[in-house]
Amino acid sequence: MKSKLFVQNLLQFLVPLLIPIIILGTLCSLITKQYIQGELNRSNAQLFGQIDRNVEMIFNDMNGLKLKFGSPEIMYRLEQLLRAQRLTLDNLRLLETVQNDINVAVNSKPYIESVYVYVRNDTGQFLASGEGLAKFDRFHDVEWMDNFVQNQDNRGVWTEQRQIRQYSFQKPVAVTTFYKNLYSVLEAKPVGVIVLNVYSDYIEKLLHAIETYPGQAILIADERKRIILKSRPLDSFRDIDWNEVVQAKESFTLQKGGESYYVSTPADYSNQYGWTYYSVAAQRSLNQIPFRLGTFTLICVLLSFLLGLALTYWLTKQNLRHVRNMVSIIQSAENGLPLPELKESKGTNEYDFITQKLIKNFIEQSYLQIQLSEKKYRLQALELSALQSQMNPHFLFNTLETIYWVVLGLTGKPNKANHMLEHLSNLLKYSLGATGKIVTLEQEISYTKSYLEIQKIRYRDLFDIVWEYDPRDIQHYKMLKLTLQPLVENSIYHGIKERGGKSWIKIKIITSDTGLRITVVDNGLGMKRERLIQVRGLLQADIEPSEHIGLVNTNRRLKLAYGQDGGLVVRSKRNWGTSVSFSVPLQRETDGGKLAGVS
Repeated sequence: MKSKLFVQNLLQFLVPLLIPIIILGTLCSLITKQYIQGELNRSNAQLFGQIDRNVEMIFNDMNGLKLKFGSPEIMYRLEQLLRAQRLTLDNLRLLETVQNDINVAVNSKPYIESVYVYVRNDTGQFLASGEGLAKFDRFHDVEWMDNFVQNQDNRGVWTEQRQIRQYSFQKPVAVTTFYKNLYSVLEAKPVGVIVLNVYSDYIEKLLHAIETYPGQAILIADERKRIILKSRPLDSFRDIDWNEVVQAKESFTLQKGGESYYVSTPADYSNQYGWTYYSVAAQRSLNQIPFRLGTFTLICVLLSFLLGLALTYWLTKQNLRHVRNMVSIIQSAENGLPLPELKESKGTNEYDFITQKLIKNFIEQSYLQIQLSEKKYRLQALELSALQSQMNPHFLFNTLETIYWVVLGLTGKPNKANHMLEHLSNLLKYSLGATGKIVTLEQEISYTKSYLEIQKIRYRDLFDIVWEYDPRDIQHYKMLKLTLQPLVENSIYHGIKERGGKSWIKIKIITSDTGLRITVVDNGLGMKRERLIQVRGLLQADIEPSEHIGLVNTNRRLKLAYGQDGGLVVRSKRNWGTSVSFSVPLQRETDGGKLAGVS
C-alpha cells in the first residue's frame, strides 16, 4: 500500500508540475530558434549590405581613375609623355598633374597600396604612385604586366591576389590588384591599363570587425568564384570543400567532420562586377541561446522532480497513517465489529479530525440510512402499484372504444355522445401518454380544443371560443404539458358558469424573440378586488389549497420550470371578466427553429 500510495501521490503531484515546465521550455526553444533564424537572415542582409558598400567604394575608386585617364585626349598626351626621351615643360606640367591625381587617390584612402597607369609605349615606362615615371627594368613590381597581356579582351574589371615586396629585406605585402583596360576610339585592343593595388589585410580586418557570431567566417569570391578575401584563416574549418560553398545558389546547412555549418549565400548578395559574399558559421554558435534555454529547462525539470520526490515522500508518510485508520474503520464496519479506538491527533491536525469524524458519523448513520432507503423504496412501489391498479390506460381506451360502438349501434349514426367519447379518448391519450413533460404548442392546443368541445356539448353552447394566434408562428415552440387546459377550465367554472347567459373565452398566443406570451380571457362574472387579492395570495402561498387547485398547481409547475418570474398573472374586475396569463421564455435555437420552455 505504501509504495502504491507513493506512486499515486508522485504522479498527481509531479505530472501537473512538470508538464507545463517541459511545454514552456520546448516552446521557448522553438520560438527562440525561429527568432534567431529570422535575426540571422536580417543580420546577414545588413552584413552583406555593409560589405557591398565597402567593395563598391573600391570599384568607384577604379571607375574614378578610369574617368580621369580614360579620355582619348589624356591617353594621347600620356602616350606622348611615356614615349618621350626628354621631358618638355608641357610634359612636366602634365606629369605633375597626373602624378598629383594618382597620389591623392592613394594618400586619401588608407586601403590603397599603390596605383599604376600604363599606356602603350616603346620606352618601357609607366606612371606609379609615389614614384612618378617608372621603368619596367628598374621597378620592384612589374608582375601585373603579364596579367594585363593575358586579359586583352576583358572590358570589365578583374582582380588577382599578389604579393608585393618593395625591397628584398622586407616581408611581402598581400594585395588585391584591380585591373581596368584603357581603350582608344580607333582601336579594338586596349592601349593601356589602370592597376589599383588594395591592401588585402586592411579589407580582411574590416570583414573580421563586422563578424556577428563567434567563429564566423565572411568570404568574398570574385567573378571566377575564387575566394580572394576572408575575415579569418580558413584552417579552422576542417574538411570543408570551399568549391561547394562558392558554387551554392542559396543558403544551406553543411555537414562536415562531425560539425554542422550554416552557409548564407543568397543570390541577392553579389555586386554588379560578379563578386559574391558568403557567411559560414557553426550551428553551435548560432544556437547558443536555445541550447542554454534547453539546459536551463532540463535543470528546472530535474530540480522540480527532486523537490517533488522529497515532498511526495513526506506527504505519503503523513497520509499513510490516515489511510490505515480509514481502512481499519471500514473493515470493522463491514464485519460488524466495534469501531477501533482512534488515537487523538497531536497538535492541530484538521485533516485527522475532519476525516475521522466524517468516517465515524457515516458508519454510525449508515444503518439508519439503509433502513430509510428501504422504506422509501417500498412506499414508492406501493404507490406505483396503486396507481396502476386504479387506472390502466389500455383498459380505459378499450372500454371507451366499446362504449363508442355500442352507442353507434343503438342510434345507427354518429351523434353527440360519439363526439364526446372521441374527444374524451383524445384527452385520456394525451394526459396518460408517456411522452414526457414537454410537448409542442400545437399538441397542447389540440388537447385544449378537445376539452372545449366536450364542455360546449355539456353546457349546450353557453360560450364561444376565440383563438387568436398565427399557426405558422407556433410550429417550433414547446411548453409544459397540461398547462393551458386548467386555465380554460377555471374560466368556465368560475367565470362563465357563475355569470350565466351567452359568454365568450378568448385564448391569445403572442410569439416574440424572447418566447411566448399566452393569455386566457373571459367575460364572465369576474372577481371583486378583495377576492382577487385573496386568489393572488393563494398563488403565492406554499400550502395545499382547498379551492382553485388546478390554477395553483399550474402556477407551481410554471415556477418550477421557468423560475419565480414564470408564474401566473391574474387580473379581474367584477362583472367585466378575468384574464390569466403567463410567459414561456425562449430556451435555445435549433436548426428547425425556436424552442420555448424546457427541453
